[in-house]
Amino acid sequence: MNEQNASPFGNPRFIFSIILVFLFLWGWQYYINTKYPPVVVKPTVAAVKGETSPAINSERGTGAAGSATIEQKEIASSEEKFFSYEDDKIKWQLSSFGMGLTGYDLKTYVDKEKKPIIFGLAEKSFSTSVDDKTVVFDLVKVSETQFVGTAVVNGTNIKRTLVFIKETSSFESETEFDVPPKNISISLAEKKHKAGSATFLMPSFEKQDFLYKDAEKVKTQAISGVKEGESLSVSASNVVLATMGTQYFTQGFVDKSDILPSIAMSVVGDTARMKINYDLKDSKVTKLKSKFYIGPKLIDNLQKIDPLLPEVMDYGIFGFIAKQLLNLMKFLHGILGNWGLAIIALTLVMRLIMLPFNILSFKSARAMQKIQPQLAAIREKYKSDPLQVNRETMALMKQHNANPLSSCLPMLIQIPVFFALWRTIGSSIEIYQQPFFGWITDLSAHDHFFVLPVLMGVTMFFQQKLTPTTMDPMQAKILNFMPIIFSVFMLSLPSGLTLYNFISALFGVTQQYFLLKDNKVKA
Repeated sequence: MNEQNASPFGNPRFIFSIILVFLFLWGWQYYINTKYPPVVVKPTVAAVKGETSPAINSERGTGAAGSATIEQKEIASSEEKFFSYEDDKIKWQLSSFGMGLTGYDLKTYVDKEKKPIIFGLAEKSFSTSVDDKTVVFDLVKVSETQFVGTAVVNGTNIKRTLVFIKETSSFESETEFDVPPKNISISLAEKKHKAGSATFLMPSFEKQDFLYKDAEKVKTQAISGVKEGESLSVSASNVVLATMGTQYFTQGFVDKSDILPSIAMSVVGDTARMKINYDLKDSKVTKLKSKFYIGPKLIDNLQKIDPLLPEVMDYGIFGFIAKQLLNLMKFLHGILGNWGLAIIALTLVMRLIMLPFNILSFKSARAMQKIQPQLAAIREKYKSDPLQVNRETMALMKQHNANPLSSCLPMLIQIPVFFALWRTIGSSIEIYQQPFFGWITDLSAHDHFFVLPVLMGVTMFFQQKLTPTTMDPMQAKILNFMPIIFSVFMLSLPSGLTLYNFISALFGVTQQYFLLKDNKVKA
């Protein structure tokens, strides 16, 4: 039978390439859905034990819905005091109610709608409660960056000292008490972000989640996946790190006490809450220490605050690659002064590293192409003896240094690099809203004019045409759709990542051109 008319699905190499591509796409979507799954929970989920009503909104002076509790009456009868702080980077207020932070304004950043990024509007951040009651402190400003609050709760003398560290825009907190109460808790909240739209080929890289580290490892719980009308309630114990935030900003807590707290995470309505609880029953502990941080996920700054805090940089299963790529990209940015140019330089570095493997793949593909007539003759000669066909085929490929699997090696190596770079670009505040050139004003957002995805698809098409192949025309026609699929795949992803793929494909076209030219000269 003429092989040109045979079904392409009878060719093992074709089947392997198709499986590889679709495993890549399926694996991508599976990873996204596993990392940030949609949460299906009935709206009647019971509240986490010990969870209290939302704190009073100090700016509006109104309480949460429902009947007023004794705690609310006590707060209402007290005068709330505020102390403000402001520098060139941030602005915030400290309330005497729980010594929580409100109106925490990151002055050097804006959101995608060009609005200020402000924390502590839903509820006060890092507010202190004793025995499930918000503590009304007698708050005193000791210095510009040090505040001391004292209170008596159920006969227990409470003293909390809060120190602001200007260098890192972080806080150190110390709470002392003469007699351990039943529990002391610290709470924070944030408005729930709407999840970005996603399809199989166009996943959303935007996220909002809880992240914590217990005795086992770092774990995450998606917030964005909770749909309207649903709720979420999750808890964990023996926690040393607890954060809540997006891919670029976080509210982080690091425990430094002699006793580890538990945490309760919940999403109800349009508010996500985290409650950090110290169970002090039968405990001899009289002092609790911790560190707080609200701000961008700048890894160098997080490292200065505490060695645990960089764990909020959740780079996924290929984090060890992502961290090195980020360090290299920051080094290149220090030389070039533009993050777009740094991404291009990073692409060229990665392609040069991959060059020996690509040359090996090219040579193997060329060798496979040359021996196709001989392979066809072997299959025809020993068509009644499949075992002999395999022996003769292996001997022929060994003689001509042809290995069909070596052509897949560069792709197998590039897949983890692609995922790692996706996490690096999708989670690194360094490129957040950073311009590149012309219409690309934000490397962390998708190309609104879709120029880069189209250029990438065209370049991939030419690269595919220049790549030696042993496929018949039918197989080649089917694979011609792959550049279109990948272009559609890149439409919603950050333009920085699309820029990487476009430059990589452009390098591939140039590489194939010179390899083909050199091959003709030798021939």
